[in-house]
Amino acid sequence: MQLLVLAGVHFLVDMFASILPPILPAVQAEFALSLSLGGIVLVVMTLTSNCVQLPTGHLRAEKTRPLFMHLGMILAASICLLAALPSQNGVFPALVCLAVVSGCGIGLVHPEGLRAVHLFDKIPPAISTAVFMTGGFLGYAGGGAIAAYLVSRFGLRGLYLLMLCPVFSILTVGALKIRLAVEPKTTDPDPPPARGRLNFWPLMAMAVPAAVSTTIVALLLPTRLNELGFGLTFGGFSTMMFGLGGALGSFIWGCIAHKKGELLCSIIALFLVLPFLAAYLVLIDNPVALYLLFGTGFCAFSAYILMVTLARHAIGPNLGRRMAFMVGGTWAAANLIFLPLLLAAEHFGTQFVLNLSPAGYFLSAAVGLYIIRKTRRRTPAQ
Repeated sequence: MQLLVLAGVHFLVDMFASILPPILPAVQAEFALSLSLGGIVLVVMTLTSNCVQLPTGHLRAEKTRPLFMHLGMILAASICLLAALPSQNGVFPALVCLAVVSGCGIGLVHPEGLRAVHLFDKIPPAISTAVFMTGGFLGYAGGGAIAAYLVSRFGLRGLYLLMLCPVFSILTVGALKIRLAVEPKTTDPDPPPARGRLNFWPLMAMAVPAAVSTTIVALLLPTRLNELGFGLTFGGFSTMMFGLGGALGSFIWGCIAHKKGELLCSIIALFLVLPFLAAYLVLIDNPVALYLLFGTGFCAFSAYILMVTLARHAIGPNLGRRMAFMVGGTWAAANLIFLPLLLAAEHFGTQFVLNLSPAGYFLSAAVGLYIIRKTRRRTPAQ
């Protein structure tokens, strides 16, 4: 039950994280923003949410109560206050401030949520991580569709309804007395590496290129679909299909990885992204191509979940910081790389940048193959 509630919390916080991309055309129209300024608001929010996770994983590494989880949910909901901003010149700084506040809240929740999941030692790590991350993917998928529907029906004021969500989060987490895992201290300053454990930083390097590609698809796709003449709701539904694919794939790939190994399955999933994504980009103006987007998410998000699972037991920083770097640092780096791509999208078109996205997944798979090769060289003969 605690695991399901944590997945629900992840659903809600990632729902707030996914509100802006599908309604970006409406926000641009309401506040008279260009694509680059609207994109900067998106990047500021996601970059803040990911950067905040790094100190969060360090500051409360020895604490067991999920204080930041509660505070984060309250702050994350502030993005729903878009309608309270004045629709006149000079509103851009206020939009950025709102994005920063909401991003801080989103960032506070993730490291503590993963630490709480780590406490469930009777559930296989690949499964418990998949359940928690699936909640986030469903939230990211559903948030876009929900936001697009509310804004299309009621305008930006429709987002006010979502501000009740933190109440549910705080009450349920408190009622079930959910606590956070604390990694035991070791008296050996240089402990020998456990068999099967990988070094953390190569895993981080493997995750970043794929995260860049996922960022491109998630943030630019709704705008591209709007340019092609599709409505806000279709853009939100497309984002939902991308996330739903990841939600289903995380369970299936998690079960397979439990027997075949997380690293190998992650590499295979990354390679399988390529035909789905390439076909979707060719047929993007056809509504039926939506099913190819589902297949893309099925493999792309699943590969990332398996990398998070590997990071839980990797050799490197403590647990809180490993989770913060893997869930926050990865996406922070992806958003920094996305900034110049955003300028390229304005000059060369969103389709041009979207066509670059398969390269990131291929590069991540190549790094994974390098990790396998390096690990086998270091493994002593039995």
